[in-house]
Amino acid sequence: MSAAILSALLNLLILAGFPFLIYFVYHWWRKQRSTGEIAQRAGLRLGKLEFAGYGLAAALVVVFALVVWPPPLEPMTREGSAQRAFAGLGFGVRSIFLALLYGVIKTGFAEEFLFRGLIAGSLSRRLPILWANLLQALIFLLPHMLLLWIMPELWGLLLLIFGFALFAGWLRIRSGSILGPWLIHAVVNVTTCLSVAIRTTG
Repeated sequence: MSAAILSALLNLLILAGFPFLIYFVYHWWRKQRSTGEIAQRAGLRLGKLEFAGYGLAAALVVVFALVVWPPPLEPMTREGSAQRAFAGLGFGVRSIFLALLYGVIKTGFAEEFLFRGLIAGSLSRRLPILWANLLQALIFLLPHMLLLWIMPELWGLLLLIFGFALFAGWLRIRSGSILGPWLIHAVVNVTTCLSVAIRTTG
């Protein structure tokens, strides 16, 4: 449990903390912007709530899809897979806590803050929205291509990840917030982890 918490904190620091520190110092020192303005530019605000609603609706659709068509277990429990840690845990307080820690904090917030909050937000202020969204989605896809080393037979996941990144980028740019993308990302990862935990008990 403590190792999972430490891992989540380190991921948060590397993907969100350090990049935001650089972003903050640049805007505070070079652009003379206030802390509140910098946070808003990074997507740390509620934004237009209708887009958070779109994110929640998409998240519920994903939960339904994952329940009806759960991902195959063997690749998910392979060495190197993030979901391997959930194998055999079942549905209980421990698995729920670990899934929330992983899905909401370690990946959901950390990745959305970096890719949608900082990268998509910055690109959308410099490029036409279509190109900004496409570029941030490609940048998001690059590190996720490592999935091919662990589960090459699930290459189709990369298409889903790219599609998600486009939708999440659209939500971020239109709403000015990372809330909608964060909701979807967190729900997908939490549901996937719990699906593995539940289906590997026996």
